[in-house]
Amino acid sequence: MDNDEFLILRSGEANGLVTPQEALDAIEDAWRDYGAHRQVLSNPPALGMKGPGATFKVKGAVLPGAKLAGFRLIADARDAARDWAWLADGTTGRPLAMMDEYWLHCLRTAATGALAAKLLARPGATRAALIGAGRIAAHLPACLAAALPGITDLHVAARRAEAVAEFVAKAPTELTLKLHAAPSIAEAVRDADIVITITAATETFLDASMVKPGATVIGLGDVELHADLLGWANRFVVDDLVFALTIGNVGAWIDSGAWTAEAITARLAADVGEIVGGTKPGRVDDSDNIVAIIQGMAIGDLALAALAWRKARLRRLGIRVNLGEPANPHLRGPTPRRNRAILR
Repeated sequence: MDNDEFLILRSGEANGLVTPQEALDAIEDAWRDYGAHRQVLSNPPALGMKGPGATFKVKGAVLPGAKLAGFRLIADARDAARDWAWLADGTTGRPLAMMDEYWLHCLRTAATGALAAKLLARPGATRAALIGAGRIAAHLPACLAAALPGITDLHVAARRAEAVAEFVAKAPTELTLKLHAAPSIAEAVRDADIVITITAATETFLDASMVKPGATVIGLGDVELHADLLGWANRFVVDDLVFALTIGNVGAWIDSGAWTAEAITARLAADVGEIVGGTKPGRVDDSDNIVAIIQGMAIGDLALAALAWRKARLRRLGIRVNLGEPANPHLRGPTPRRNRAILR
């Protein structure tokens, strides 16, 4: 592929290009960049816009180690939702690729949760619970198995029992952990060393009384965790605090009046960049009660988009557009006046 060619991966063309293990490794590297450089997210981290018939959200980031930059664009319209990633050279600004992001984003979210579990679970953890049976949750068993080979059992619960049964039945047969369809959320999390939630719930369904001491609770979704879990936890972790304070579980705690932003900030033990970078610990003791709110950062989307871009180039996938000068000199147009003196 020529260096001036811009790669376009259309809907579905990025699916399957990145494995769970590759996703875990790439996101861990991205978190390490975040721990070392801090200023890797756009400012603000997410920009919202409203069009006449759709709403848009843009989340940008840079990966200093990989010398890449880009953003994720999510468009929600009445008829459909669209999710795209844009990738550019972080040094020169040259556009590299644009690709359908939906599948990669689902994998990114699952891998991020599994990586948080790897960093925060107590040694010897064997039992995990997954609350949610949607498209993102579908990636979690394989990601969790890759991140924590010691996990032998994953108990799954969701709002609809039939969705859980279908989820378990469709699980890859080569997984090193066994999936169980739990009859209820309470039964799924009972005795679980790790609890991961990824739902679109609008009301909390998990409180401190349901979780055993020493467990790691990882919230990936919206309004799922009762505010008393923050009081239960003696280690509180986020990926990006500024973003977490505005949406999802933490935002709901603030909106309900259960916690103030100042009180939540005071309880923060570390963010994942600090943990991966080694500047702050994650779990300190086997008995630690840990709550991690992982809302997702654009650096993870960018890291997986970069992987997909490199693989697609090698496999000659997608559409290529040459961004160099047109072959026909008449199509180049006049040299802009402000540049003529420079070019002489």
